[in-house]
Amino acid sequence: MNTDIEKHILEVAKKVFLKRGLAGTRLQEIANEAGVGRTALHYYFRNKEKLFQVVWTKAFEQIASRANFVFNPDSSIFEKMKQFVDGYFESALLHPEYDLFILSEFNQNPNMMKDIFLSGMSLDSSNSLLYEIEKAVKNNELKGDPVQVLITLLSLCIHPFAGKSIIQVLLNLNDEEFLELMKNRKYIIHEFIEKSFR
Repeated sequence: MNTDIEKHILEVAKKVFLKRGLAGTRLQEIANEAGVGRTALHYYFRNKEKLFQVVWTKAFEQIASRANFVFNPDSSIFEKMKQFVDGYFESALLHPEYDLFILSEFNQNPNMMKDIFLSGMSLDSSNSLLYEIEKAVKNNELKGDPVQVLITLLSLCIHPFAGKSIIQVLLNLNDEEFLELMKNRKYIIHEFIEKSFR
């Protein structure tokens, strides 16, 4: 098995899936874009669903790095939440198209995406953040319902990237201007966290 060809197919497939989604993608299109025959494509991946699963399990592993951080036990809960935001934005700025794609595919193919999500993405970091938030609420360092605090934090991070097209239209921004706006947005979220949950 030629790993270079397999890697090339995965890179091409990711671009096609991002553009068309699972339902709108045809294996023949991926084969054409990759410059391989349909038989070769089937040799590496049995079907479109299997190829989709491999591509997005690998992508979720990258996405998981958004939340992969080690808490300093001496850091305040606000510093930990800001660290989460920084990690999320650092990764999301490299792949701003992922958030909308993931939300769309979760709506279209919930069972498959759940399997991919659970196999490719460690939930330990999110669970750890929830644990830290719960501990801070219990110690009166943070106010609010812990689950709602976590959902708010995730929403503040995810929504701008999932709503990229709407934001660009409303504010008349090109891609570069949108990314520049997002680079500054994490500081707005830092400030919001301090004001809302202290």
